[in-house]
Amino acid sequence: MQKSTITWDDLLTLSTLMRVGSYSACARELDITHATAIRRIRRLETALGKPVATRTDGTFVLTAAGRNALAAAREMEQSADRLLREIEGASPGVSGVVRVAATASLGSHFLTPRLPAFYARNPDVEVRLEVDNRVTSLARRRAHIAVRLARPQEDSLVAQRAGTIRFGLYAPTAMSAAMAESRDTPLCGLLDEGFSLPEVEWPQALGRRFSFQSNSFVAVREGVRAGLGVALLPHYLAAAEPGVTLVRNVPEVMREIWLAYPPEFRGASRFRPVIEWLAQALTDCP
Repeated sequence: MQKSTITWDDLLTLSTLMRVGSYSACARELDITHATAIRRIRRLETALGKPVATRTDGTFVLTAAGRNALAAAREMEQSADRLLREIEGASPGVSGVVRVAATASLGSHFLTPRLPAFYARNPDVEVRLEVDNRVTSLARRRAHIAVRLARPQEDSLVAQRAGTIRFGLYAPTAMSAAMAESRDTPLCGLLDEGFSLPEVEWPQALGRRFSFQSNSFVAVREGVRAGLGVALLPHYLAAAEPGVTLVRNVPEVMREIWLAYPPEFRGASRFRPVIEWLAQALTDCP
């Protein structure tokens, strides 16, 4: 009888499946077919002699064997990621690709215009900016360095305070301050997606009608410029913009800016210039 073996591909597929929640998403992330993802899980179950998960109401629930297999898979992933980070961190010279994750408005509006000055000093480094309002997992290697608006909670990452985002109430340029403060003037604001963010909660507490909401601060700013209402906006996004005017500062609303990155990158020649540039640029965030 041929002995069953457990392969890394099968463990990786289980780990990915449990993280993303469906075979289709798992297949997309691993760049395999839907059928291959299912086949790998079945092969893992054959090797273990037991099922690894059951499906209830569309959700995968691990069995005892599945929990053991997932723990082994996560341990192997962490070891592989640590090895790759050490290799990347040991690369000589100030050159290569550095992937940075940031929120859409901070990355696009604040960081991107400051890249030419960085490239003038580091012509052989290529910064690839991933803008997304979700928290990017550095463990998944989608980014080397993350710019976050809260202190990173992962014990495995360096958490470096970089700056503060401050806010103000902004109105269309043609609107008077008195009208902007009137309860009859509607608001533009961010959608409430259940994350208890101060930039969402402060406008809600005003008790005024919303005429426009979006999950993008850039869209909210454009709503103000278009005359749809007034809005709480970060100064970096609105202070120098034509068509919108600061009515007053709102010091009670602020967000800390943090850098998160693996400790292996702290002194690495490829990553150190990017970390230092981000720290300096974000310190100057208005």
